[in-house]
Parts: sequence; C-alpha cells; structure tokens
Amino acid sequence: MKKAKFIKQIMIYGVILLVSSLISELVNQIWPGFPMPPALIGMILLYVLLTLKIVKLEQVEGVSNFFVQIISLIFIPSGVALVTKLDVLKAEGVQIIIVVVMSTLMLLLFTAGISWVLIKVKEAVIARQQRRTIEVEED
Repeated sequence: MKKAKFIKQIMIYGVILLVSSLISELVNQIWPGFPMPPALIGMILLYVLLTLKIVKLEQVEGVSNFFVQIISLIFIPSGVALVTKLDVLKAEGVQIIIVVVMSTLMLLLFTAGISWVLIKVKEAVIARQQRRTIEVEED
C-alpha cells in the first residue's frame, strides 16, 4: 500500500476519533449520569459514514486490516491492568464472572431480536414492492 494512501486513511480515523471524543464530552456535559465511550461513538459514526457512502470502504480498508492484525497488542495494557487487580478478582471474581456472562447473554438476545425485526421489516418491504409490481403489470 502506498504510504500517502495509508496516511490519508489514518487521518480519516483520526478525524472520526476526534469527533467521537467531542461528542462523548458533549453527552457527558448534557447528561453526566450517562457516560458514552468515545470508541463506541466512533464505531457508530464510522458505520453511519460507510452506510451513507460519505466514506468509502477503500478509504479505510488498509488501516482497518492493519488494526485487525495488531489487535492482540492492543489488549496487552488491559491484561496487565487485570493482573495488577488480582486481589479484587479473588474477592469478587464470581460476581464479576456472573455479570459478564449475564451481560453477554443479554447482548446476544438483544442483537438477535433487533436482527429478527430488521429481517421482518426487509421481508415486508420486498413483499410490498412485489405486490406493487404485480398490480402495475395487471393494469
């Protein structure tokens, strides 16, 4: 990959991270009891930009592939932080595991429910379009 193209892709990610950080701070100012992580806002923002074709996949594909290749390195600091809190894990490890398992199951069920609703909506839209096509052909 060309160096200039890679730098442009990094700049796109940088702008997305900057905007997501600003949005996170704004949400924190407006609604202090509801912290929004900038990484989550950044993912949503990138998804919206890709869906609306404001940012094309080719414009972020190289850096995305690079991040996927080094993802294990990204988790090293959190692993080290986890090791430094072994006393907390000994004291409350079972509760933490229960919370993680329950929240994972809730997330899976919620995602499955949203996917099911979206599939049903898509099927209804396609069926409506097919009925209109048939009605137009009959006229």
